[in-house]
Amino acid sequence: MLIRQTLLYLPAQLLGPLAQLAAIVLWTHWLDPNEFGLFTLALAMQEAVYLLFLAFWSYFLLRFLPGADALLRERMDVIESWVFFANGVLQAAVLLILLRYVSHDWPSPALWTTLFVFTLTRSYCTHLAERAKVADAIGVYTALQSVGPVAGLAIGWTWASLAAKGPAQIGPLEVLASYAIAQSLSLLYAVSRLRMRLQLRKPDRTTWRRICLYGLPLAISGVLAWVPGNGIRFVVEHGMGLAAVGLFSVGWTLGQRACAFAAMLVTAAAFPIALRLEAQGEKHRALEQVALNGALLCSVLVPTAAGLILLVEPLSRAAVSAPYIATTLSILPLATLAGLIKNLRSHFANQPFLLAQKTAWTLAIDVLETALFLAAAAIGLRTMGLVGAAAGALAAVSVGALVSFVIAVRKLGMPMPIAHLARIALASAVMAASLSALPPLAGWTELIATVALGATVYAAALALTYRGQLGQLRSALRPNSP
Repeated sequence: MLIRQTLLYLPAQLLGPLAQLAAIVLWTHWLDPNEFGLFTLALAMQEAVYLLFLAFWSYFLLRFLPGADALLRERMDVIESWVFFANGVLQAAVLLILLRYVSHDWPSPALWTTLFVFTLTRSYCTHLAERAKVADAIGVYTALQSVGPVAGLAIGWTWASLAAKGPAQIGPLEVLASYAIAQSLSLLYAVSRLRMRLQLRKPDRTTWRRICLYGLPLAISGVLAWVPGNGIRFVVEHGMGLAAVGLFSVGWTLGQRACAFAAMLVTAAAFPIALRLEAQGEKHRALEQVALNGALLCSVLVPTAAGLILLVEPLSRAAVSAPYIATTLSILPLATLAGLIKNLRSHFANQPFLLAQKTAWTLAIDVLETALFLAAAAIGLRTMGLVGAAAGALAAVSVGALVSFVIAVRKLGMPMPIAHLARIALASAVMAASLSALPPLAGWTELIATVALGATVYAAALALTYRGQLGQLRSALRPNSP
């Protein structure tokens, strides 16, 4: 079931993240470091306001909507109406304050309106994608995950190409507007297909209290986890200015997004299976499913991170605009390691906490991680510049992940899939050895061929380690497999 569901979700997990990765590279050729810094700060702001004002509701729906009866669904519809209304008002106010902080002046109406529409539509795309996942509405999920990044990049790239031929030049405002248009289109489609009954009447206090007790610690944890991953841009802006944010963000975002992309290939369908087992009272099987999910995650994430680090120099020189190359070469390996560890914690170690409803525990770990990050990134930025800030973030997420895994295994009973992890490590080592033996690469043709070679070597080595289980894998891919 896990592998088949993963394949059904694969288009959504490929199209959107690939477009986001391409956008980071392409916009370096159109935006200077100051403009790119503002663009990436806007992305970070959107993720922050989503985590602050909407994520708690997304978490609650993902966890409890599958088993909700008619009465609870009706109460959740009422609360969702108020959440949507309050979210819009709060996002508008917080964006105004953040823009005032970043630009040291009140934003123009055009800038504020564009950023507000961008953040609001992107936040609702993220939330409704979780709703579609719960409902097994794979087409809606695919639209919400793909249309915004893909169509937004296409609109922006067309806009940039036309602007280059005339007196106007595209800037971060036009780029954000392009994505806002595409996200609005995907929302119109999703709302027409999902079961949504919005109604503004008095919410049920018991249900609201339950939502707050479960969702708010997770939302606060998300904000705290956001600090090392995205808040680092604000640390850099405060210490070195907007242009430094632009230079730093290329390597940092590529490393983080590449790992997130690899993780999302296999995580969309994984956790709901564990939730269904837990809802049936099969706690032990649910934890075993979490361990299997983690092994599948590692099978994609580990070779992706290893290959990206090994190919950082030819990739940076081939893809990134000249002003960004030197900084990207030093930041990308650290960002990739941080992204690897962050995703292992988010999609592996944290899942037993969600099953056991121990969200306060994850909050405590996130407080620790954030405190470590603020100290380490500040010290690193002062002593080693941008590389030091990245190293500080890496150290903080490493400690948070280690603590999470120890508690998940020792306190919550999650088994570690040691045999699977050993096979993955061996296959990744074989791939790394084959890539390291190659001569220096030049150009896209050699780079693409090398990536294909590495993937082939890894797949072959992994298949050899699982040669006794290939028949079971074929059975798992059949539509009627359990």
